[in-house]
Amino acid sequence: MEENIYDTNSPGPDQKLVKIKVENLRLRAYIGFKKWETEKLQDVIVNFSFRYNAAKAIETDLEKDVLDYKVITKKIIHHIDRQSFHLLEKVAEDLLEIIRSNPYTRDIVVRIEKPHALRFSDNVWVEVDGKDRPNEVVVGLGSNIDPEQNTRIALQKLAEVGRIDQQTDFVYTAPQKITNQDQFLNGAVLLRTPLPYEELRHLLKSLENDMGRDRSGPKNGPRKIDLDVILYNGSIMDEEVYEYSFLQDFLKTLKPDVEFDF
Repeated sequence: MEENIYDTNSPGPDQKLVKIKVENLRLRAYIGFKKWETEKLQDVIVNFSFRYNAAKAIETDLEKDVLDYKVITKKIIHHIDRQSFHLLEKVAEDLLEIIRSNPYTRDIVVRIEKPHALRFSDNVWVEVDGKDRPNEVVVGLGSNIDPEQNTRIALQKLAEVGRIDQQTDFVYTAPQKITNQDQFLNGAVLLRTPLPYEELRHLLKSLENDMGRDRSGPKNGPRKIDLDVILYNGSIMDEEVYEYSFLQDFLKTLKPDVEFDF
């Protein structure tokens, strides 16, 4: 997990969104196709903004509860400064991915400027808007109460949340922690959705409730359906991935390039 990732236990209506903007971050890089462009460092000006749910930070007024834009900025500097690129479009897209690798960022806008790239103009710039890019999510499904029926219904509901690009095989696994119950049918899907992480998590809990999940019993007890965000834009969101090998297998199937931080 990324360091200092902001979290909240109150998604949905309790959100208090704030906008963070970094302007005129001046770096130097080799950028272009011409010979001199590949040999001479040029100025590159980075601007970016995003929003995040600051409800917890506003409530506590503590530094530990904010989303640390300095961490993101350091990653951007490391990625660009004194590195080589051909296109501003490539740089802008790379930075968008860096920012949204923190799952609590949303409404991201990145603008990259190259001063004096065009005669008689101050600069040329490229801008990308994260709203034009769907979020890539791995959602895990599990059930041990009428599992085949409930899994089928859950897949239909997930298809209304976004586009299901791929799904794993569904396998029966032994119950964990509370063992005197039926086996679970488990699987996962690769979902593309416009929903920010907190809104997606909130919606999945609502879908579980709609399907009749009973939360009054033990956490690891029998359930009609369990819907969990396992991976969101490259960040592992469920620590149970490190406990259960079948979750690791699902991720390797859907996102072979995922890195596990054991």
